[in-house]
This record gives sequence, C-alpha cells and structure tokens, in this order.
Amino acid sequence: MTISVDPAKLALAETSEPSGRPAGVVMSLCVPTYNRARFLEHLFPHIREAAKAFDFSYEIVVSDNASPDDTREVVARFAAEGLPIRYFRQEENKRLSNQFSAFRHARGEFLVYLADDDLIIPEALADNIRFMMANPEIRVLYTPFEIYNALNDERHCLFYHLRQPVEMFRPGQEVDLLKMLVENHVMPEIGIYRAEAVRQLVSAPQFCYWAFTYLATMISQGPIAFRDVPYYRSVTLTPVMPNRHQEGTHDNLYNWDAFRGGIEFMIFSLLKRLDLAPDRELQRIFRDMVDSFLSMRMHVSVRLWLGRRDYLKAYELITRLSYLNPASVKNIAGVEQLLPLVRAQVLAGLANGIAELDRLVVDGVADLAGFERTLRDLGLKPHIAVVAADAPAAGDGQATSLVFTTNDAMRQRFTDAGFETGLIVSSRDIDANFPI
Repeated sequence: MTISVDPAKLALAETSEPSGRPAGVVMSLCVPTYNRARFLEHLFPHIREAAKAFDFSYEIVVSDNASPDDTREVVARFAAEGLPIRYFRQEENKRLSNQFSAFRHARGEFLVYLADDDLIIPEALADNIRFMMANPEIRVLYTPFEIYNALNDERHCLFYHLRQPVEMFRPGQEVDLLKMLVENHVMPEIGIYRAEAVRQLVSAPQFCYWAFTYLATMISQGPIAFRDVPYYRSVTLTPVMPNRHQEGTHDNLYNWDAFRGGIEFMIFSLLKRLDLAPDRELQRIFRDMVDSFLSMRMHVSVRLWLGRRDYLKAYELITRLSYLNPASVKNIAGVEQLLPLVRAQVLAGLANGIAELDRLVVDGVADLAGFERTLRDLGLKPHIAVVAADAPAAGDGQATSLVFTTNDAMRQRFTDAGFETGLIVSSRDIDANFPI
C-alpha cells in the first residue's frame, strides 16, 4: 500500500516517458527497511550529502516492511525537507519479498540496493553509474565492497578482490565466470542493475543464496561485468546502535550452506541453457568448484564462531571442513585447544537443559575454580552451583545434581552414593561424540 506523504515534495518530475518512467530519473536507491527509523535518520543525511557527487537525477525508494516504529514519520520529515523519497508500506512483514517491492516500485534506469544500516562512497557510485551509461549492453555491474567501521571511520578491507580492473562475461562464458567466482572467493552481492534486467527477477530463493541465483538470471540475458571501483560500505559498527544485529555477519554464521546451493543453482542453469548432460569428468570439475568455494565460506564461519566463543558450532564446521580437505583444518588458529573448550561447553549446555537441576558435581578436575569460570563464560546458568566431589555421600540433592567425572571408572561409585544413573556423565561420554 502506498503511503502518500506529500505529493508536492515526492514528485520527481512532471513528465513521463512512454514506459511510465518519469523523464530524467537515472538512479533509484532501493532501501528495504524494517523497524529501523533511527538508522534512516542516519542514512538520509548521508544520502543528501552524497548526492552532491551525482551529475544525474536520483530517487530513494523506501519499502517499509510494516515497521511498528516511527519509520513513516521519519520518511515524511525528510521528504518534506526535499529528499526525493517515494515510500511504500507493506501490510505485514514480508522479509523475503521486501527487496523486490523496492525494486519493482523503482523508476530509475539503474537500481542500486542500499541496506538501511550501510553507506555508499559517493564519487565511486557516480563513476560506476557513468560506466553503465557508457556500456548499455551490460545487465548488471558488480563491485567489491568495503568492510567499514562507521563508529571510528575506519575502512578495514575489501570483502573480495578482482584480478583485473574490469572483467566482462557474456552468455556462453558461464564456466569462466564460475572459475572466477571460486578462485577469487567472490560474493556477487553488491551490484548496479539495469532496470529492464531486474524485471526477470520474480522470486527470492529459499535454499539457494540469492546473489548467485540472481547472477544466473542476469547472465542469461546478456553481458555482466565486475569492476574494481568499490562504492558500497558494509558497516560493522555504527554510532546509531553499536551492538546491533548485522545481516551480513548472520549470513556468514548461519547461511553458508545456502552459498553452496547458490553455486549449484548457477551450474544447473548453465547446463540447462546449454542442453548439456555432464560426463563424470565435468561433474568432478563442478563438484570441486563447489567444494572449494564452500570450504572458504566455512573457514570464515569457523573464525566467526571461535571469535564468539561458540566452540561447539565451530567444531561441527571443522568436522565438515576436515571431510572436504583435512589439511585445511591445521591452519585454523587454536584448533589444538578446541576439545577441552567443546567439552566444557557441552557440559554447560547439558546442565542448563535438564529440568530442575541446581548443582553440578565435578570430579577429577584439579583447578575447580578455573573450570567453573570457563563453564560460566560458556553459559552455565547462575543458579547451578558448581561443587567438588571429594567425598560423595548419600543425602539430599542427588536427584537434582548432575555429576561430571574425568574418570569413567568412577561412575559406579557415584551411583552407589545415591546419584541418579542418568545424571552421571564422564569426559569419555563427551569425547565419544566429539573426536578430534
């Protein structure tokens, strides 16, 4: 449903081309948003300042995913100040389709996705728009993007690097494109789309990462290009909300399997268009490409999980990496110390998950205080007391106690002392589940 803010302020042009696109609208900044009014208050002044570098007209298309905050009022205020905003509001939260909503409402010749918590590099964006104008056959132009700390105005790195200043791929060169993506670990997420090309994007994939499925559609239409002129800043820390959820980090933590799905979707699309039935050798080549790309993304995820001290999730990924390439696991910093940390995290999770438990009895650990600190750091609930098992004896509390022993032979002793058989766990039990 379109929300009319101020038609006089939102009007971008008084005349229209036959296609329905207002004359002179060159670029649409497409901003899907949900419950991010404070971020929009930060983004809109940034766009207003950035627009000084544009020698072409532009609009801002905001698609609001039924935000419960004051997003509508924030948009109205900046539109009244003269920003060329067109605002649309979903009747309910439709996360997967909200970006499509912004794209479909856009009137510009070129469509640029912009997250409500990210930023742009004005001169670089303008330069890339001019590049697209000069090369009308290109369907989409991809560029690397910066990892940027807006809190301290620090540029950390580029998310990926290209081999050449410009690389062009045409229909029929999909294998070369796949090799470039895999060898350079390219994530084709940030791009400038020609509006007419976007019309063929009609759905958001569920199990295949969207960036690869969109790329497969783009190259089926005509040439696509990669250019080493980064214009997008993916913000890690922001003055708006320093500890906010960051969607890109979330993808690298959880959605790396979808990256595999995206590459496999591209391969499937290639084979169907070329009417190819791959022999075993071609299947092996494609499989190696997919495995190589997935291994790289999983290494990124492992580093992130280790940084968050979630050793159990890191361990699970390491087992899969070891299957793909055992040698690559040796390069992961700290993997030698992983098992004790996994053991402690599993024990903390087990204690937390058992109903009405209020005590953890520990046997065979010399530094009990240090062990307890580790358990607390890894999430052991405060109400669960950690006590030594120097001389277990029958009495009150056995039914609500979990026993951990480093010596499996001690199990019967604790059973004889009145502890519940099902509430006794040894390091051998844990290690049987987590071989390293």
